[in-house]
Amino acid sequence: MKKNVYDQVQIFYDEAIVWEPIIQQEWVEGFLRQKAWQGISDDKLKDTWHQIQFFILYLTHFNNENLDEISLEEYSFIVKWLSENISGFKITLKSVRHFFSILIEFYTYLYTKKMIINLDEIKEAAHEISGGKKINILKSQSIIEGLKNMEDVNEHFDDKVLFGIVIGEAVESLMLKLGKYFQQQEFTEDFERALYLYTGPFDNAAEEVEEDFWLGFWDYFLFDYHLLENDLKPLEYFNTTCGERLTPDEYKILQSLLGSSFTVFYINRIISQDLVECINLFTNETFQLPTPDFNYKILKNLLFFGHIFSQGLVMINYVTSLEVSINLRKRIKDEVMRQKEIFMIQEPKATLADFFKRHALVVRHTINILVTLAKVNVTPLSQLERSYPIIKEKRMAKESVTSLLHNLVVEYGLSRFDERLLEKMWYDFCQLSVVNVRKPENWAIGLLLAYAQINGVINIALDQVVEKKGISLASIYKTRTQLFEVLQLENFDPRYLSEDGFVICLFAE
Repeated sequence: MKKNVYDQVQIFYDEAIVWEPIIQQEWVEGFLRQKAWQGISDDKLKDTWHQIQFFILYLTHFNNENLDEISLEEYSFIVKWLSENISGFKITLKSVRHFFSILIEFYTYLYTKKMIINLDEIKEAAHEISGGKKINILKSQSIIEGLKNMEDVNEHFDDKVLFGIVIGEAVESLMLKLGKYFQQQEFTEDFERALYLYTGPFDNAAEEVEEDFWLGFWDYFLFDYHLLENDLKPLEYFNTTCGERLTPDEYKILQSLLGSSFTVFYINRIISQDLVECINLFTNETFQLPTPDFNYKILKNLLFFGHIFSQGLVMINYVTSLEVSINLRKRIKDEVMRQKEIFMIQEPKATLADFFKRHALVVRHTINILVTLAKVNVTPLSQLERSYPIIKEKRMAKESVTSLLHNLVVEYGLSRFDERLLEKMWYDFCQLSVVNVRKPENWAIGLLLAYAQINGVINIALDQVVEKKGISLASIYKTRTQLFEVLQLENFDPRYLSEDGFVICLFAE
């Protein structure tokens, strides 16, 4: 169905929900309805909306918060910026005069509604810039140099129109395709598991109805969650299965999204009205971001976490902020670095980036727990202080058991990552003990039981398993006991700690 102008406005503001543009949606819709009552056609209304949208994109990009404070020189800069960043906007007398005529009409509407206090500056700008026989781009060193700082941060905007109409439509289209794709029935189990992990094992997701919750959840699901079947992140899987069917603009945006990384950072200093200097909490790397819309008095007390462009720009997805003290910030860093050490017991060569790629949700939960709960110990430190059996390759693991593990993983809704850890547990056991496998089912189910126990998973009903498989409950307990004794297993054992288990251990007493 063809979208009318009001549909286009709604879609734009739905996308811009974390931007909070200074020009509010009801202002735009009120102005367009007034024009419609005057008999203006829908096509001309759409053109009017596009001109206003160009202006909103500029205001959002440079964090302008007051229309009455835009100077004559800045209007000139706006025209120049739009020509460089908005597809189809040219510095010609016709296009610039048209832009200013729509803007003056819109300003006049706002003036009558007492949203702004004067029209003098924009009328003078329209006259000075486009009132003659050729365009007159005014130059003000203070304006250009001040705003140029933002352009320096946005070097990748050389690709043009990232926030323009072409890309705006592509973002809308891509997000609709992502939503439709992951709402398919085949992803229901993944969605429910992701929701359980994101809320934490003792929270009720049904109570979380606030918009922030769902923004945060989708940020986690698309960027950090690992799908059960293939261990890929949803955006990665979408790229491999649907990338070739996207338009060039959609594909470019998807690649930008894939290039983002989970980052925890704080603001070190305010460079200007438009820029702040940020520090990565864990690497001490510095980078610049547009100044967030917060009270300046608390700005330096905020800790942010979310996904950031490799170039240092906040993406269109959700970034969380929490107010923390310097001491708590240090404690969060120490806690997460200990968690990374625990992960290295499983993956000795893992970097901090590797830990974040696998366990970004653990970092999210750790920050929230330390900020909101009166909990002294988040990470079980005992695992760092103990020694583990040394594994030396002596023999092949029995394939008859390994093949059954795959079937059990699929049957009981475990992940590909779980399967990998189960296979590692079986391999390690086979190096430490000579195994006489007469009934592979006993060992496979014993492994599943031991793995579920050390990871705190309680949704595997053993009675039903043994009844279904037609095997002895006593024999399963026997193999499980052997596994615990030979491997020296403990609850939340880092050698075989799953994604679910790592999250659960944070909330365990």
